[in-house]
Amino acid sequence: MIIIKTSTDSHKTMKVIANALLNNKLAACVNMIPRMRSKYIMDGRITESREVILLIKTTEKLEDKVYKIIKEHHNYEIPEISTIQTSKVDKDYENWLKDFVEK
Repeated sequence: MIIIKTSTDSHKTMKVIANALLNNKLAACVNMIPRMRSKYIMDGRITESREVILLIKTTEKLEDKVYKIIKEHHNYEIPEISTIQTSKVDKDYENWLKDFVEK
């Protein structure tokens, strides 16, 4: 199992990405963590915005497809998309995940 992380300031975008991934069986679970504040440099200025973090549970085999879906539906020109490697996952959870995305 891997966790792919992205964030957006649009609830519509968040829902579209989560639904696309789940409907296409590219993720078994998407956690949506609201009300995060982000500060970043954009166009040479410090910018602050409220964002939602998406934590996408999937497998390494599907990683490239998940990245593609995120890029297709994201509202940012350059979205943050990063993969978090897991060192240990409960076997029952991992089996549930694999049963969903690999069928």
